[in-house]
Amino acid sequence: MGSDTDDMGAVTEETRRALASDPRLGQLDVAITLRGHRALLTGHVVTRDRQELLGAVVAEHLPGYEIDNATTTLDSLPEPPEAAEELGADR
Repeated sequence: MGSDTDDMGAVTEETRRALASDPRLGQLDVAITLRGHRALLTGHVVTRDRQELLGAVVAEHLPGYEIDNATTTLDSLPEPPEAAEELGADR
């Protein structure tokens, strides 16, 4: 007889495999944490479109779960400072 924690771990791993094998995603840099009937997604994706698709794919595999997609996208990261700014050359 397995515990609830074992069952959640199996569901999490099955969902991660589904993300990795989904031809629309192939996403591996995402963690899934299950608590009750909530799924928290953390990690990084390339674009906002991919972020939305990630949430939809997880929802397909975890029907009845509330999906909290807290992933970050590369297009939402701050722009790196210009080299001249880093060196103080703007004086």
